[in-house]
Amino acid sequence: KLKEGMNAMNYDVFGPFELPQTTKRNRIDDTKIKHVFWDNVDTRENGLPEACGCYIFSIRAGKGTLPWYVGKAAKQTFRKECLQPHKLVKYNAILGQRSGTPQLYLVARMTPTGRYSSISTSTKGYADVDFLERLFIGMSLSRNRELLNNQDTKMYGQITVPGILNSHRKP
Repeated sequence: KLKEGMNAMNYDVFGPFELPQTTKRNRIDDTKIKHVFWDNVDTRENGLPEACGCYIFSIRAGKGTLPWYVGKAAKQTFRKECLQPHKLVKYNAILGQRSGTPQLYLVARMTPTGRYSSISTSTKGYADVDFLERLFIGMSLSRNRELLNNQDTKMYGQITVPGILNSHRKP
């Protein structure tokens, strides 16, 4: 329950959105991202590519879906942030080692009236988007110790809280 006077920060989860693959099915087809992929996202959820929030790159395989990278789009839209060339290099490196279907989940920041939030004009971005990204990184690390994120991951490997965090490790 929120304390009186606090504003709720709402998010909605969208996806998974399947990323287009090359015919060999081991790389994301970057020629189809700009128009085909984002057009499909916009058709399913009008305006979502221009929203901000967090995103999770994952691979769906026979045993379920595994997260591989968590990111945020606060100063740029999902369309401009999630599938930049340097991120595709990371995603494709994992796809070269694993079989499965690459997917993207978009967790959009919402306004109090239920619309998508626009990107932050502040140099600091949105504090709640930063917090949510760190939360998702921790949750994803609990599922996949090979998560590609480097930033904000060190503490997750060092702290032990029995039954909650790294409880399988002995001090």
